[in-house]
Amino acid sequence: MSSRQQRIQTLYEISLAIRSRETLEETADQALAAYLQKLNCSVGAVFRITPTADAGELSLAASIPANPERNELFCRARDRLGTLVQASEMQPASSDAGTRVRQQNSATETTQQASAQYTFEEPLPVAERVDDTGEYHLMELPGFGVLLLGKRGGTIDPRTVSSLTPPNEKLAQACRSTLTERQLREQRDRFEAVFAAIPEPVVNVVVENGTERIVRANKAFQETFVGDERSIRGQDLNELVVPDGQSANTEGLVEALNRGRPLESELKRNTISGNRHFLFSGVPVTAGEKAEYFGVYVDITEQKQRQQTLEKLYDAAQELLGERSRQEVCTHAVEVIESVLEYPAVSIHLYQRASEALEPVAVSEQAREKLENEPAGYTDRETIVWRAYENREPVRLDDTRQFEGTFQSEDSSIKSVLVLPIGRHGVLITSASEPNAFDDRDMYFLRLLSQSVEIALDRATSEDGLRTIQRAVRDALRADTHEEMAERVLEDLPDVLDLPVAGIWKYQPASQQLQPVRQTEQAAELVGDQPVLSKGKSLAWEAFAEGTTSVVPDASDLDGAHNSKTPIKGEVSVPVGDFGVLTAGSTHKDSFTELDAEILQVLGTNLEAIAEVIDTRQDIDLLDQVIARILRHNVRNTLTPISGYASKIVEEAAEPISGYARRIVDDCEKLEQTAAHARKMRKVVQNRDQITTVSLGTTVRSAAASIDEEFTDGKLVSRIAETPDVTAHPELETAIRHLIRNGFEHNNSDTPRVEVVVEQLPNGPTVSVIDNGPGIDTYELDTLDEHGESALEHGSGVGLWIVDRIVNYSEALLEFETDATGTTAEIAFPSHADVATDG
Repeated sequence: MSSRQQRIQTLYEISLAIRSRETLEETADQALAAYLQKLNCSVGAVFRITPTADAGELSLAASIPANPERNELFCRARDRLGTLVQASEMQPASSDAGTRVRQQNSATETTQQASAQYTFEEPLPVAERVDDTGEYHLMELPGFGVLLLGKRGGTIDPRTVSSLTPPNEKLAQACRSTLTERQLREQRDRFEAVFAAIPEPVVNVVVENGTERIVRANKAFQETFVGDERSIRGQDLNELVVPDGQSANTEGLVEALNRGRPLESELKRNTISGNRHFLFSGVPVTAGEKAEYFGVYVDITEQKQRQQTLEKLYDAAQELLGERSRQEVCTHAVEVIESVLEYPAVSIHLYQRASEALEPVAVSEQAREKLENEPAGYTDRETIVWRAYENREPVRLDDTRQFEGTFQSEDSSIKSVLVLPIGRHGVLITSASEPNAFDDRDMYFLRLLSQSVEIALDRATSEDGLRTIQRAVRDALRADTHEEMAERVLEDLPDVLDLPVAGIWKYQPASQQLQPVRQTEQAAELVGDQPVLSKGKSLAWEAFAEGTTSVVPDASDLDGAHNSKTPIKGEVSVPVGDFGVLTAGSTHKDSFTELDAEILQVLGTNLEAIAEVIDTRQDIDLLDQVIARILRHNVRNTLTPISGYASKIVEEAAEPISGYARRIVDDCEKLEQTAAHARKMRKVVQNRDQITTVSLGTTVRSAAASIDEEFTDGKLVSRIAETPDVTAHPELETAIRHLIRNGFEHNNSDTPRVEVVVEQLPNGPTVSVIDNGPGIDTYELDTLDEHGESALEHGSGVGLWIVDRIVNYSEALLEFETDATGTTAEIAFPSHADVATDG
């Protein structure tokens, strides 16, 4: 996994841990635990900043460790933060401003509201190295406070710090939500203390011998639980309101009343309209012999339904994040809207650059039935659907009959419409056949879901993009030229990454221009031939020269555009190192997101590496041809006459001249042998990718047959119990032949013996070559760990080097074992199951 992918995964896991909890301390503490674990930090804290008259009052919401006073990084960071916070047009929230910096280990005190804002004397984030202790970072939590992260004995990657903005914003939102929820709970408690003023069902009850007897009840109680005005005085309250099969907790109620404390609980009670959920508050009246209380029933049925809906939407959001493709995300989202929110007519349309339309990708069954086919894509940008998409704001039509704009719907029965943007991906549309079908509650739930869909689509788009880049890179690596590389890459971009208009340029130093290499078919249809780009005359040149990616919402409005009349609006230009530049365009302005740019940046980085590989490969191929000619012709043609003349001198001259000539002959033979070894080694390396399927038994028989006649004084035995097929280098027979010959050549036994065994073992097929010689010298085995040029120096070790490379290219394992009885060389091939798993 690349560092960027790891960073994305880390941010995602941190983000999952961030959510609003029961208290501010719990919310901040759980988030801090995730930050510290995923970023390997040693200390962390969340500070809340409350605006005051002359500065921002700083309070500690949570910290890890819980008592950080002895932590030097924490203290330095806290002191630094105290000097950074300042007021900005303050209106104090309370007269008791407190001190400038006040630490508190509890975050449960009542939140204060203020219309003022605070600022920082230095822009955040701020980082400082504290001697040899470590490093801390202070990062803003917008609208709430500051996040402190410290790392003892190390540093935090700046790229990671800069990418923490989204989770930091989410943490700030979670903390603000927790404070708001706490305020609501406190207000509810006060509200329930004066329950008599609330027009809710209220009943006065006295407990007699364990029975709750009704003394009196208000009109709302009568209407809710009785249905008429008949007297219910003296009746058993539980017989009237407790559903069948449920028990009343009278003992717990009496115990609370006897302590003089109110009792609050959620209850399910039987009403004239069926069972409903209530928030019950029991407030004691007197503390006499009989327990008496006033009970108020606040109907929370819709709230419970809302809560259940939110829980289902939360679960759905988690499931959406698990979908792998954009299609799966949208299909699942439509199913959730149908099943959870119970909106039958719904569809999701995603923006497609190829058609410049909002195309339907997921449609509910009812919506499809109404139209009698798949809905058409939205191409008219004057429609409310495009308005919602371009403005990134929901659009609600309560009655389409009174709407004078453009809706573009084939279904005339539609009376209400709700359109919500899904970020820059597309829109979610739900409709109904009656007017005023959608209210604020519907808007709220659908907005939550659309945000979840946006996050899931971001993730799916990113993962799809990375997978596409991986495939494109693997394919492009097989290219022999830059033109072929560009062709292979641009072949996948239109469909998979939705980049139909794209092109690649290559920098030519001689002309100091970006010369066109390749463009997509739609780009050619749209703009014609790729232009040559010169210095200072195009956005692509600026991106190449500055080495930075540029995302332009509307290129036609910029002075730096190559063609001011270009149909291209949105444009992304990505530098490809020193090679050139990659561009993608769209006829729709503001068409590209930062996510698009990031994906293309990854592709650009890979293209730069591939271009270098192609250049290097071409250089190597040229050198290989030169070396091959030297080994095949120049060396042989030169050595032959030298060796011949020297042999003649050996025959005719006297010593010491004949001795000198004999050395020349020996050196020529050694040099020729070295050249022959080099040719063999070159052939093995050249064919390293030519893996083929061979019969192990047939290969061993052939190798043994070719060696048998060379060593008539020895004995060669073959035991082939199985004849499995293996995938191997085409020179596998050469490797086995080398091992057999080595068993005879280095055997000083009176009766040299070599045995070749083929077996099918549980871990895979094996070939064992066993001899009764003294074993292989250590210096020859050392050649297996050396480069080819070092192996050539050993001479006799070349054979083992060739064997080792052939086995290695065959993805097999070569092992040698020597003892007093001889040497065993074993080649172990992986089983087919292992190969399938690896593949």
